[in-house]
Amino acid sequence: MEDTNTRGYATATFERKVIQPRLIIQALAFTGILYFCVGQTPPETTKTRFPPVETRTTFSTTVGHSVIYHASQQSGLPASGLRIVQVRPQTWSDNCLGLADSRGFCTQMAVPGWQIAVMSGQQRWIYRTNASGSVIKLEREIPSPSS
Repeated sequence: MEDTNTRGYATATFERKVIQPRLIIQALAFTGILYFCVGQTPPETTKTRFPPVETRTTFSTTVGHSVIYHASQQSGLPASGLRIVQVRPQTWSDNCLGLADSRGFCTQMAVPGWQIAVMSGQQRWIYRTNASGSVIKLEREIPSPSS
């Protein structure tokens, strides 16, 4: 019996020594196959480094409420008497929304936003906003024909 046990131990040791290098070779071969099959993609040189400015194509109610509130404060009319009659997406040329004044400096950059018409009776106001509605500027007031 001692002969069998010694022989079994020797066989197990031999199999371990043979199997370990096989596993290493298989792992290296598999890694090489993946490396050459998947490959490395070259960097795209046609794209800009920075992602484009997000432009919203859907008008949010938050922006609409902000403009109505602003128009109400400016005109002294109740917000319930004002309504938005036209909304157009617009990209402004600067952070002043294209309405520079002598009090501030405007940075030249594309600013996505909205041009919004608000109406009360015959009175109409045109507003400009950025995409989030955090900047609201009166573009012009169109008086009623009777005034």
